[in-house]
Amino acid sequence: MSFDNRHKPNLFEDCCFERREFFINKKFEDECCEREKEECCEEEECVGVVTSGSLLTLAVTGTPIPLPLTTPVLVTDCVRIAPTGGIIVEEEGDYLVEFTASVLVVSATGGLSVYADSKFLGNAGPLSAVGLANFAEIVHLCKGDLVQVVANGPIAAGVLGQGTLTVAKLDEC
Repeated sequence: MSFDNRHKPNLFEDCCFERREFFINKKFEDECCEREKEECCEEEECVGVVTSGSLLTLAVTGTPIPLPLTTPVLVTDCVRIAPTGGIIVEEEGDYLVEFTASVLVVSATGGLSVYADSKFLGNAGPLSAVGLANFAEIVHLCKGDLVQVVANGPIAAGVLGQGTLTVAKLDEC
């Protein structure tokens, strides 16, 4: 049996080779992940902010009516303003939906509710006290969903200060 003395095996050679492979692959994976994250984060923000533009006088008998939130404050390419009031999203994802308004004249029985199409998201508060109507929640929306604020009656006479609806897609990165 002959023994080749030219290459003496190193006890750590295999281990070092595996470790080197691991670090090369890990570095490649990290670089790919960073590129993907950068590409993802370079996408345009998806935000819509609309207001009523002025005071709103509410008179609702029985049928709920959407608030005319049609005055744009900030509208990116992935949202549209609905002609009846509200924001239509063009991308599926998780969104922050927020509505605020000051209540100037009150109604004992009326209220404001936030919807995504026919899905009830929550109440923005009763119109039974002078103060603020507030709503904020993170919800999953589908492409084409209409987010709007609806006045539920009966409301004999109610006045809201400028209402503001914000719909902002959360980062996936």
